[in-house]
Amino acid sequence: MKMRVRNHALYFIGILSYVVSLIPFSGVNITRALLLIPVIAYTLPILEHLQPKIMTLKIDYKDILLILLAAIPYIFIEINSVIMYIIVPIVLLIVTLTFYFNKNTLWGNVLGTTFVVSLSLVWALFEGNQFLIPDIYWILYIFAGALYVEYKIPYRRLDKSIVQASWILSLVILTLISLNTPLLLVSLIEPSTRFLRPGEKLKSPKEITLLGRKGSKRDVIFVVLLILLSLLSLRLHLYFSLGSPVY
Repeated sequence: MKMRVRNHALYFIGILSYVVSLIPFSGVNITRALLLIPVIAYTLPILEHLQPKIMTLKIDYKDILLILLAAIPYIFIEINSVIMYIIVPIVLLIVTLTFYFNKNTLWGNVLGTTFVVSLSLVWALFEGNQFLIPDIYWILYIFAGALYVEYKIPYRRLDKSIVQASWILSLVILTLISLNTPLLLVSLIEPSTRFLRPGEKLKSPKEITLLGRKGSKRDVIFVVLLILLSLLSLRLHLYFSLGSPVY
């Protein structure tokens, strides 16, 4: 009997992406947020099923039906008002497929992972959440993190300068969008020490599992920081806007 290995990393970042889509929690449509739970519950297994098939370009008509099934909930989003944000996951998906088609697994993996977390933008908009800065933080953090992991793998031909350049560009973008919420920049301290100084490659593929476990813990800490700093930033913004304490 063939045992199936679950893609725990996919479920992990999918769940965290849902949490990020809810930040700062106030102003979110609770009904829609709850409706998303079963949608995500079947979307993630579909993505897990499709990932190896997309990587090997072995997609049949059943897989196409699954893709259509996963896409159904998103037709209920008001496209006209959020088209700029909907384009992000669409472009990432197209580029991911292009890299896999050209047998570039490294970049296919990186952008495929980024595509999954970019769905947090779509989920946030479905929930009526207009505070999308944490989602952008999360997307760029995961993008640089995926590059970092690919660099650390011994048999991957990726220079550390690519990881560093991607994070420097991310820092510039995140600084520009955080002019009104500068406290959020505090969450970038730990990732900066990791991505700007990625160190040497792993000595053995056996160390990849440990790297993944450490990365997962750091991902959780990053999301917790995003939550706390977002709440504090909005509270301070409201305080100074009203000119009086907020209770």
